[in-house]
Amino acid sequence: MRYLILLFVFLTLQSKAQDKIFLFSYFTDNGQDGLHLAYSKDGLKWEILNGGKSLVAPTIGNDKLMRDPFIIHGKDGVFHMVWTSSWKDRQIGYASSKDLIKWSEQKAIPVMALEPTAKNCWAPEMVYDPQNKNYIIFWATTIPGRQAEVPTSESEKGYNHRIYCTTTADFQNFSQTKLFFNPEFSVIDATILPKD
Repeated sequence: MRYLILLFVFLTLQSKAQDKIFLFSYFTDNGQDGLHLAYSKDGLKWEILNGGKSLVAPTIGNDKLMRDPFIIHGKDGVFHMVWTSSWKDRQIGYASSKDLIKWSEQKAIPVMALEPTAKNCWAPEMVYDPQNKNYIIFWATTIPGRQAEVPTSESEKGYNHRIYCTTTADFQNFSQTKLFFNPEFSVIDATILPKD
């Protein structure tokens, strides 16, 4: 049985009539066919876009996946998307679009390139930081032996995730990756809500 997996945060858009429209980015199956979108005017009833077909096919990553797609409408008026590109890569995917229809060439952001034992980079999201005028991109990674083992490590098949981050103002240059959230438990699928 196929499961439709809906993972990511609503993106609020302004239509020409100034009504709020909620956009939901998601993937199906294992994420091999790419980006799916749905929209809603009230957050309760959803309409699938593009007849349920993928809008963007993944082209990067060892597994060529587009899992956990997260889209933010940037301060530059451009839609920026990050996603999980593989089960075991040390990178995340990135693409941008001005209209959610035509997308830039996909690129890999090697966020854990300096951590050769990192097992993965999963479920990236981002938020704009108005104080520093940049984006904080954050995701879950397991680095064996880096954190104390937790009771769920065995049931999670050896994964012991923490949230790491990088920042960028232009999606070309990125700060050095650092540990962002380090609780005493494995954590994945983090979200930050803006204060306003």
